[in-house]
Order: sequence, then C-alpha cells, then structure tokens
Amino acid sequence: MAMAENPNFDALNLTSIPFDEQACIFENRFILAGDLDETKPPRDLTRDPSMLPFLTTPYPFKIQFAMAHLCLNGSMRVRLNLNEYELHRNSLLIVTPGSIGQCLDLSPDCRIVLIALSNDYVITENSSEEALIVRKFLSQQSILQLTDAQTADILAIYRTLHNKLRQPDFRFKDGLLRGYLQVLYSEICQLMAPYVERQDARQGSRKRQIFDRFIEELRQHCTMERSVGFYAEQLCLTPKYLSQVVYAVSGRHAGEWICDYVILEAKALLKSGQYTIQQVSDMLNFANQSFFGVYFKKAVGCSPTAYKEL
Repeated sequence: MAMAENPNFDALNLTSIPFDEQACIFENRFILAGDLDETKPPRDLTRDPSMLPFLTTPYPFKIQFAMAHLCLNGSMRVRLNLNEYELHRNSLLIVTPGSIGQCLDLSPDCRIVLIALSNDYVITENSSEEALIVRKFLSQQSILQLTDAQTADILAIYRTLHNKLRQPDFRFKDGLLRGYLQVLYSEICQLMAPYVERQDARQGSRKRQIFDRFIEELRQHCTMERSVGFYAEQLCLTPKYLSQVVYAVSGRHAGEWICDYVILEAKALLKSGQYTIQQVSDMLNFANQSFFGVYFKKAVGCSPTAYKEL
C-alpha cells in the first residue's frame, strides 16, 4: 500500500498525532484512537487545542504513515493528493504513506476512530489478487462508503484490538496486533473488490489502464522526474501516444498532471519550515534555484519566497 516518499521530508509523523488517554499506542509504531465508546458524547474536535494545528492550517502535510480513518458521525472534508473528499457516517478513508493531505472542514459532531501504523509495520499481501485490488482502488479513490453492517465489522476489529492492547498483562501484543491487522487488511480488500470490478466493467479500455499506470508512476517519481518522455518510457509507450491517451481520458495534458504533483510536493516542503528554497530545489531535482523559482511562479502565481512567507 505504500507510495514512494521523500526520505528527507518529515512533515507529519506517527508520533505527531494528537490523542487522549483512551488511545492505544504500541512501540510508537501503531496508534488506535478516537471515540469508540458510543455511550459517551463525541469529543468536539474543533474545540480541542491539540487538534487546532491540524484543523486550522491552510497548508498541506506530507503524511509519513498509513491510516484507516473511520467516520461514525458528523462530517469531515479533506484534500488528499489533489483530490477532495467528504467523510460522513460510515465513510472509511484510506491514507497511504507519502500522501499529501489537508483537513478542510470538520463538523462539531464529527466522531472519528482511526488506526495508524508506521512504514516499518509490514502487512503481508496474501495473494496477487489482494495486491491488485488495493492498488487499482487507491489509484482511483481513497474512500470506501460502508453499510451499517460493514462498519460494525470494522469497529469489532478496532474494539478487540483496543481492549487487548490495553491489558497490561497480555504478553503477546505484537503477534496479536499483526494478526488482527492482517484480518483488517483482508476485510478492506473484500470491501474494495466490488468497486474495482465495477470500475473495470465501466472503464475496461486500454486507455484507462494506461492513464491509471501513468498516475501511479507519477506519484512514485514526481520528485525526480518531470518529463513526459520519462513516464512514457516507464510504460513502454511513445511520449506522443501517452500524451494523447492522458488527454483523452482526463481532459488534461500529461504535463499539467506532472506539474500539479511537483507543485504539491514543493508547497509541502516550503511550508514545513525545515528547508531553504535552495534545498527544496535540490530535493525536487531542479537544475538550480532560479529554474525552480520560474517553474513555481508560473504554476502558483508567486515566487517560492513569497509563498513560504504567506
């Protein structure tokens, strides 16, 4: 499920997630947090000081961990990898490592539970079919809309994990955690499968498959490669044909998609406050800072310096 990430960028780590005393944390590699107790009124996250840095910032975060984010009540609007999503009751948001995300809005009655795990916590893909389903689904979208029964199944896994991990005398937490995460992964694959099958039936064309592969390659290589020729070579196509396909499927030129992903990375790096403009230019593989500045200003409308100081 992992996407390629920039190892020099450290915007939002697992340990940065705000949590209360009911959260479960295991070896700083796994967190289960949120309103699991339905008998209590939901916490108003919009009034929680620990949540304000994540809810009020106008800038995106580079997320360095995987997350299954389940909405039980209210609504939440987010932007993830250039796409905007609205979560409401029974919405399950899947976030992969390396994603760039931003919370846009949150209702006071929003009730959320989430599981987050670090990159080094490996979930085994039991079959090539599972792997293909997950990759196809996540190349198109990040939200699963569940039924009440499906939500109850996911919540049952969350609650079992929560109860077991909070038992101080339970000695085999690592094995238990890996086992239940494997079950959760297979459950999510099962939920994704009908979406993927419907997409395949609707899209079925070679052109759509090429576009999906182009986007996946772009997510992995956008920090280093900006030429249509590179992505055409990865897909064993000519640049002209790839450009025609991308425009036919999406109504946008391949170069526009490439620019969007590069600029998204650039904005996150600049707003992290950790790097100079020269360092960002180097990390995104520009020939020099001047070239990066021209590229950025053409896309955003202001210089990297001005954007950093907004």
